[in-house]
Order: sequence, then structure tokens, then C-alpha cells
Amino acid sequence: METKHIITTRKAYPSRSMGPHVRQVIPSAVEHLDPFVFLDHFGPVEKKPNGKGVPPHPHAGIATITYLFSGSNRHQDSYGHDEMIYAGDLAWMRAGKGIVHAEGMNEGRTEAETVHGLQLWISLPAKDKFIDPDFFYYPKSTLPEFDHEGATIKVICGELFGHTSPVVSSSPAYIYEVKLPAGNQITLPIQAGNTCGIYLVEGEAISGENTMLPSTMTRYTEEGESITVKAIADSHFMVLGGQPLNEPIVAYASFVMNSQLQIQQVIQDYQSGKMGQL
Repeated sequence: METKHIITTRKAYPSRSMGPHVRQVIPSAVEHLDPFVFLDHFGPVEKKPNGKGVPPHPHAGIATITYLFSGSNRHQDSYGHDEMIYAGDLAWMRAGKGIVHAEGMNEGRTEAETVHGLQLWISLPAKDKFIDPDFFYYPKSTLPEFDHEGATIKVICGELFGHTSPVVSSSPAYIYEVKLPAGNQITLPIQAGNTCGIYLVEGEAISGENTMLPSTMTRYTEEGESITVKAIADSHFMVLGGQPLNEPIVAYASFVMNSQLQIQQVIQDYQSGKMGQL
């Protein structure tokens, strides 16, 4: 198998707007990883009993994904979904034509806890930009996890080594969580033509000539059919990408559409109450 080559390895720095506990990986460290248009790494941070959470805000044109390494988080939205998400669980919200949601609000917790995880946005294909919104909750037990070449791998989205996630994504995409002990090496097949990136959460690893350190995003070429990673220290990383949509991206706040006209449409829909409210 021809190996994908590395385009860049860049560090994601703490967000100026969200605070020191949030690192914006996409689009700051890497502009985009089609079809992914956004990736935030939050925590580890202590969530206090009286924490406010993230108040209601709208989304359109994307699927938002919340995945927790530790802690918990409450999802609520204007379509009536209300779910507590715990470590290892996945919250997948298809925003489509527009939805309002809140995260971590009114949890009624009595003790502090450490919250650590990721939020990703996948751009919906042009044909699905105005699809009806929906929300899908996948408990940890439903996501395939297995050992391979000394690594523990979890298939959050997509398929790998015969293990298929129950997640259905409008945009063909994959997300794998890999824990690789020091000294081990793993080769992963990635379909030729697909985008590919590795975000290192913890540890130290090498791919090709590049050293990956915590909070770095490594982006690969679309050509090639595999990537190889060797762990120098015990490493925890995410592998993500997919079939590029190759469609225009016009973003405004939490809306990601294909044209300025569509952006104006979803802003108007939100302001007129068509996305509902919490």
C-alpha cells in the first residue's frame, strides 16, 4: 500500500475567545479537513456544581459531534431532545436547516468533575444543507472497540478492520480513537482520495519524519492508502477525515453553508423563530 505523505504538523493554541481550557484545532491549526470544518479540544477542566454551561445558540448546515474522554455533559435542543452524555459516549446533532441547542446547562450536579473532550463539526453536503434537524445519542457500549497491533482502537464513525460504527453520517467520514503504548507501531488503511488528519491528545509519536506532540494536528495527502504511527511515549490520538465534498464553504458564527445567500436565509430563520427555542 502506498503511504500517505504528511503535508503539515501544527500546534493548536489556547483560544483567545473561549479561554485557556479550549484549543481550536480546525480551522486555526489546520484550515479544514474536508468534510470537517471545525474541531475544538476542551479541557481537562473542572466543572463546578454551579457551572453555567454553554447557553442556547443556533447551528445550521452541519452535524455537530461531542465526544467525551472524561466527565459528563447535558445536551438540550429546540426539537425536544434532552440527553446526558458521559465519557466514551457520542452526541451527534444534525443541524440541517437550523436548530438551537445548549450544552451543560441545568445539570443539577452536586459535586465538581473533570470534563475533557472534543467537539467537531462536519459540513453537510449541499443536498442536505436544509434537511430537517435531528439528534442521535450513541452510548459507549454501542461504539466498536478492539485491540490491533498492540493498540486499542475505537471506531466512532466509519469502518476499520471489519468493525463498523452505528453512526450514519450524511457526509462520508471516519473518526477513530487510538491508544498506542510506547514502543508500538500501527499502520491504518485510509482510502485513497480521502482526507486524513491525526490530532494527538496525549503522548509523543512519530509518523514519517514528523514528531507529533500533544495538541498538534498532522495533515496528510489525499493520495496514498495508509498511514503509520509509532509511539515514543504512551499516546492517545484521534484519526479523522473522509471523502472531500469539494463544495464552497461560507461560514458565519455557528452556521456553515455554501453561499452568502444561504447564510442570510438561516440568520433570518433564526431571528424569526423558525429554529425554535429552549
